[in-house]
Formats: sequence, C-alpha cells, structure tokens
Amino acid sequence: MGKYLLSIDNGLTATKAVLFHIDGRQIQSSLQQTPVINRGAFSEIDMNEQWARTAKCISDVIKKAGISPLQIVAIGGTGHGAGLYLLDREDQPLGMAVTSMDNRSSGIVKGWQDENITAYDMTLHPVWAGQAIPILRWLKINDYDRYNQIHKILSVKDWIKYKLTGCSTCEYTDASNSGLINLRTCSYDKEILSIYGIEEMYEKLAPLSGSSEVIGYVTGEAAAQTGLVEGTPVTAGLFDVVSCALGSGVYDDSLYSMIAGTWNINSGIEKDIVNCDSNTKCSLFADGTNYIYVESSATSAVNLEWLADNMTTGFGSPVSDKGELYKAIDIEVEKLKPEELNIFYLPFLHDCYLAEGVNAGFFGIRAEHNIFHMFRAVFEGVAFAHRMHIDNLRKGGIIRSKAVLSGGASNSDVWCQIFADVLNIKVETTESSQAGALGTAANSAIAIGLYNDFETAVSNMVKKARTYYPGENSDIYQSKFKAFKELIEKLAGNN
Repeated sequence: MGKYLLSIDNGLTATKAVLFHIDGRQIQSSLQQTPVINRGAFSEIDMNEQWARTAKCISDVIKKAGISPLQIVAIGGTGHGAGLYLLDREDQPLGMAVTSMDNRSSGIVKGWQDENITAYDMTLHPVWAGQAIPILRWLKINDYDRYNQIHKILSVKDWIKYKLTGCSTCEYTDASNSGLINLRTCSYDKEILSIYGIEEMYEKLAPLSGSSEVIGYVTGEAAAQTGLVEGTPVTAGLFDVVSCALGSGVYDDSLYSMIAGTWNINSGIEKDIVNCDSNTKCSLFADGTNYIYVESSATSAVNLEWLADNMTTGFGSPVSDKGELYKAIDIEVEKLKPEELNIFYLPFLHDCYLAEGVNAGFFGIRAEHNIFHMFRAVFEGVAFAHRMHIDNLRKGGIIRSKAVLSGGASNSDVWCQIFADVLNIKVETTESSQAGALGTAANSAIAIGLYNDFETAVSNMVKKARTYYPGENSDIYQSKFKAFKELIEKLAGNN
C-alpha cells in the first residue's frame, strides 16, 4: 500500500490540496478560489469560509485520488506570507482576516519611514503595509475594541493548522517574514513591538515551532469535515516563498530561486547574515539555521495574464482554454528576433520600488508592430524586472551561476530562454507544477523521519525538467537591459 503526503496551499488566488507520493510524484490536486474580498485599501478573507473551502479541497483530493485516507502519513501547509489572522479569547475568528495585499496601513508605514522609526537591525526586514505589525498598529488606532480582544496572532496556514489540530502555533519562516522575530536571536523580541507601539501584543504571539516539527494531530471534528483520519500528524509548515524555493530544489547557497507568477520573487540562501539593500527581505530558511534573502515585487507573469485577458475578453469573448492561448502566443513570439524589437514594456501594473512613480506601459510602438510584438515586449520587460531584483541580491554578495524558475512563466520555453539570456546564467525548471506544495511535502517528509535532511528530501522528491543556457541573444539583452533601466530613470525623473 502506497504512502502519501498531503500539502495544503492557501494562496491569495487559489486554495489547493495537493497529494504527493513520498517519492515526490504528484498524484492529484483539488482547487477552490480563495475568498478574498477587496474594498479599496482593504483586502480581507472570511476565516470560516477559508476553512470550509480548504476542507472541501482535502475531501475532494482524497476522492479524486482514489486512495484510503489511512495512506496519508503527514499533512503540511503553506500559504501567503504576512497578513493577519486573529483569534479571540474563545479561539474563534476575531473579524475578517487581513491579507498581505492589504494597504490600509500604508500611511502608518510612511510615517515610520519619515520619522526613521525602525527595528530593521533586529528583523532584517523592511516594514510594509501587508505585514502584521503595521496592521496591528492600524487596529490599535482605528478599532481599539477589536484590538483589545486579540488573543492569538496567526498566519493563514496557522489558522488552517488550528482547525485541523486544535493547536495554535506559528513557525519561524512565517514569523520572520512578518517581522515578528529578532533574526539575530531567532526569537520573539518585545523591543521590536515596542518600537512600533504595540508592545502589548507580545503576549498574543502564538508559540513558535520549527518548520519540520509535528505540531499536532487531526482531531475527530476535523476528520469528519475533511475525510482525513483522526490522529494523522500535521506539521508546522512554511510560508510560500520558502516552500517554493524548496520545491524547486533550492536548499543551499548554490542556486537562485525565481518565481514568475503574480509576484516576481527572487531569493538566495545564505549561511550567515549579509549586508543587502534595505528593500531586500531576510527570513529564516526551513532548516532554522540558514537565511533566505528575498527580492520581490508584483511585476511578473501577471502582466501577461493582464494583457491576454484584456485582449480576449474585452469584447465579451473569453477564452475557454488559456493553456492553448499561451501556446499560440509562444509560437508567434518565438518568431520575433530581439534585435529587431525596439519596444519596451514597463511591467509596473502595481506600485514598485524598482521604479518609483512609474506606471505600466509600452514605449516605442510604431505602425509596423502587431500584438505579438507587444507580447514579446511583455516577456522581455518581466525578465528585465527579475534581473533588477537579482542584481540587488548580487550587490549583497548573493551571487549564483544558475537559477531554478517556477511559476507560470516556467511553462514557456521561449520565456525561459529569455530569462537565461537576460540574466546571463543557466536557468532550470522542474517537473512539478506545484512547487510550493512539493516543498511543503518535502518538509513534511523530514518531519516524520522519511528523510534525514533537506538535501536528501530534495534529491529524492524534486525532479529537474529542462535546462536553458545563455545563447546568442545574451549580448543583445545586456544592451537592451541597460536601455530599459535608462528609460525607467528618465520617466521617474519626470514625476
């Protein structure tokens, strides 16, 4: 009888349950839309609805896979980092959860920046509006009654773990990404909260656990709701950037991890604390001893989705098979030569520190260009934005000769080759389409003793797919990248 690992991935777009064999083979998956409610600067989730959809995914994936739930040997979770999931004194949801895309506290963050109020020396993490700390400060100022009822502070995966086990914990990768721990001591630090005026929240922080710890077991109530077996071990899990890196095969200082999806996420693992740009985020890695440095912005494959959706649905004709649409785009884009394409696309649909005050747009379009020239410009512009983030990692001494690419862009051969040419390094992809879930499964495998360490787990569970080398277009792209940055500088200077 086979043994399986169940991974739960609570992203901001989709909530997924993915079943893996212990050798890393993806067996089955189930998906529900994440119930995000966006209202102006507010981005929230009904916590009970999120649990209901997660339970449905779990039940569905077991049925679709046709296995006995007794064959599931461990359950692990991942999800969007940061945000705020609160429990009251009865351990019930305290209002709506706040997602990491929430912007209500942006004025507070700006005020701290202007007054040079910072705990960066301890957290090694710049404060941003989607983190727990500024959101808590906003609640203290604007909704003190709710603030005063806070009993536990959790992340999204911690909430799901609580519903599965009845145990409330937070693990180190999520806590460090939220700026809640002192990375020099690897522990909560009341001074951090005091600096930001929320010191009373120190007692509300959930107990810390290592990523590869079993924190509890499926309860009878959760078993009845999900189809799982009571007593199945549940692990602490990882926040999504770390799980994606691990699921891409990145566990040491030999590779970059690049995620090209909604977010442009680029990371490298270091054994020691290094001196990076103040916009670079530093978190603990899954092993609890190494550090993962992250450069990110919302400037990646979401740009292709935006353009394709607007081109195909603007006249009321939605495409039934997006996969076929993207294949058709690839075929036409590959026919175009980079030296003949003098269009630049600026992938700034959302505010980005890489180009302060610069919005998305095409530059250089002429009558001879068609829609596929624009699509190729999008491919290149996204790769250029990733290169800007990678260069920031390089400035901090995080230098690699190859990268593993995951996310939507990794499905396109032509786009992967553009990445290799723009970055001028080898780019690899992996077989699994669910890197975050696979990384979570590898973490769970270690937690229950199937593998002794991350190197062994990755070598057994993560399978390489394709490799791309810098080619004849690499020199062309070095010149185009320079022109891309000069264009940003000119536009930023006019604001």
